[in-house]
Amino acid sequence: MSSRTALVTGASRGIGKAIAASLVRCGWQVVGTSRKPDDMPGLRMAELDLANEASIEALAASLGNVDLIVHNAGGSQIGPIEEVPIPAMRALFERNLFGALRLTQLLLPRMRARGSGRILFVSSFAGVIPVPFLSIYAASKAALIAAGRGLRQEVLGSGIQVSVIAPFDIRTNIPLELSYRPDSPYMASVRRVRDVRDRSLAEAPEPDVVANLVLRVIAQPHPRAFYAAGRRAGLQAFLLKHLPDALVELIVRRLFRVDG
Repeated sequence: MSSRTALVTGASRGIGKAIAASLVRCGWQVVGTSRKPDDMPGLRMAELDLANEASIEALAASLGNVDLIVHNAGGSQIGPIEEVPIPAMRALFERNLFGALRLTQLLLPRMRARGSGRILFVSSFAGVIPVPFLSIYAASKAALIAAGRGLRQEVLGSGIQVSVIAPFDIRTNIPLELSYRPDSPYMASVRRVRDVRDRSLAEAPEPDVVANLVLRVIAQPHPRAFYAAGRRAGLQAFLLKHLPDALVELIVRRLFRVDG
C-alpha cells in the first residue's frame, strides 16, 4: 500500500488521529487535516476549515491522487431545539455535513477518472438513535449517513466504494458546544444529558476500535454500506431494528435521565 494516499480529516485528535496512525502503520501515505495543524509523526498535516469554502478548495487543489478519503472531522453541540440559534445550527451542519460533501465533490471526479477509490463517512450512532438535546448534532449525523448511503448508489459500477461508519460511545475529547439560554426551562435536563454523555465517553472504548474497523472495511473488496462501531453498537442496532419506537424512546429517556 506504500503508493496509496489517504486523506483523513480531523486527524489531530481522537478518532481521526487513531485512523491516521493506523493507516501510516499499514504503509499508507497519509494527509491529515486540522483547522490548526501541528506536526505529527509519519503523516503530512494540512489546514482545513470545513466551514470555509476557500479552505476546502485550497486543500483539494494541493492534493494529488487520493485513493481513500475518511471524512471524520466535525463538531458537537447540546441544547434544546427551541433555543439553539439557527446560525449555530447552520454552522454545525457546515462542519458535519456540507464541508464533507463539498470536499467529496472536488475529489470524486479524480477517483471516477481512475476507476477506483474509497470514501468513508464517519458519522455517529446518534444519527440512528437521536438523544434529546443533542438533536441538532444527531440531525447533522443522520444527514451524513443518508448522503453517504445515497452516494454509494450513485457511484455504483464506477470502481468507487462508499461506506458509512457510525461509532457508539468512543472515548474522545470532541468539544461540546453549549447552546441554550441562561434562563432555559430545559436547564436541568440539559445538564443531566451532558453529565450522562460525558460519563459514557469517559468509560467508552478507545478510538482504536474505530481505526481497526476502518482497516477491516478498506480490506474488503465489497464493503457493506453501514457499519456500527464501539461497545454495544451491534446490540443497539439490533434492538433498534426489532423494538417498537415508543420503547426505544423510553430507553433513551431513562438512560439520559430526561423527564417526560
